[in-house]
Amino acid sequence: MDLTQHPELRQKVTLSPQVYQGLSILAMPVAELHTLIENEILENPVLEVEEDDYESVESEERLETSEEERAWDEWLDQYEELERMDGPSTREPVADDVNTEEFVGGVVSFTEYLLEQLAMMDIDDDLEVAAKAVIGSLDGDGFFVGTEDEIAAIAGVTLEVAVQALGVVQQLDPPGVGARSVPEALRIQAETVGLDTPLLLATVDGHLDDVAASRYKKIARALGSDEASVRETVEMLRTLNPRPAGAFSPGSAPAYVVPDVTVRRFDDEWLVLPNTEAVPGLRVNSRYRSLLRSDSSADDETRRYLKDKVRQAESFMRNVDRRRDTVSRIAEIVLEVQRDFFEDGQGDLRPLRLEDVAVELGVHLSTVSRGVTGKYMATPYGLFELKHFFSGGYRTSTGMDVAATTVKKRLKELLEAEDPEKPMSDQRLADALSEQGVDVARRTVAKYREELGVEPSWARKRR
Repeated sequence: MDLTQHPELRQKVTLSPQVYQGLSILAMPVAELHTLIENEILENPVLEVEEDDYESVESEERLETSEEERAWDEWLDQYEELERMDGPSTREPVADDVNTEEFVGGVVSFTEYLLEQLAMMDIDDDLEVAAKAVIGSLDGDGFFVGTEDEIAAIAGVTLEVAVQALGVVQQLDPPGVGARSVPEALRIQAETVGLDTPLLLATVDGHLDDVAASRYKKIARALGSDEASVRETVEMLRTLNPRPAGAFSPGSAPAYVVPDVTVRRFDDEWLVLPNTEAVPGLRVNSRYRSLLRSDSSADDETRRYLKDKVRQAESFMRNVDRRRDTVSRIAEIVLEVQRDFFEDGQGDLRPLRLEDVAVELGVHLSTVSRGVTGKYMATPYGLFELKHFFSGGYRTSTGMDVAATTVKKRLKELLEAEDPEKPMSDQRLADALSEQGVDVARRTVAKYREELGVEPSWARKRR
């Protein structure tokens, strides 16, 4: 058989470690991100913090070089031109100083992390109870070790609701949680990051043992593909996590809260201001940029090393910028939806779901969850975690939507104002809320009362 060569056009999906770096950065609180930036600066010599007093590198004439060298010179010219246009970053003169000395303690467990996400989803009571049962049936690796029938029996719901509850949990972060097997976890992760190619899914479904043994030719023959494509697919597959809970970090021990964004009012306009002091601006060192020019005195090995470090620095800076943009865009949606609250700090919160924000931003639900969890907003009325503004809601008799958070607030006011000698039952509390225009079921009142840490009426009366 004669060996021949012929051109072939194929579409390939590739995933670099930078994608997972971006997901990790998005999930980090500000203090943790600041530590990561410091470590990255120590490891990458070309990366540095932007300072106000620096001199731009003057443009130099370039010699005739290869196509690759000319491309690098053009990139350097564009970088320096943008640097000159932007100028040194300035402090916001009208932004009030934010007190970041508020201290919070505790480390969030994996179960608490999932329950916090679940609480921000707009689902009915039965589905929520079933989803909590599913979370309680996860093992240490994040796999679902029960059955839908068991969940239905534990939660007192139908089998259909139990199946839906498992699907709800599988939407949570980290991707793959709630899977019943390693292949299913890898499938969920692949779909989340857009790697669910037919070849990768087929490899996951029937050839994980061959992947572990590096039997690429066997996989290629079985799937009717070429070895090169199989190797590339396996490289992408190895970026996924066969243990979903392994991607979860409980965070550091008690630390100071640093807001990601600040909301301030200027005349009649509200603005969202990113916290540029907590997350410093980054750039590529000008001296190392000059060494990359085709007419510099650096040898080829040095230039190859610097090019690699510059690429890493550019990817890291993009991920940091993407995190800032994502959190800011989420905060802008919060500001728009919860405008009544920001007017005086006492207005009712409107219903706001993670799913709604995900659709508005055009991103996956888990991306919004990462962008909300552990992120704080400084307002004229105090420091709030972004997830404070998310909850399901109810429609009042006047047609206004109010968030579940607001319903809890009204319930708390009723409980504080009740007669200690004649405490109100859950039904009476539900009737009182109905008189205020908010129709809430008795069992929903009972659930909110328990979340507020208030005992039933008979226990309050006995005290």
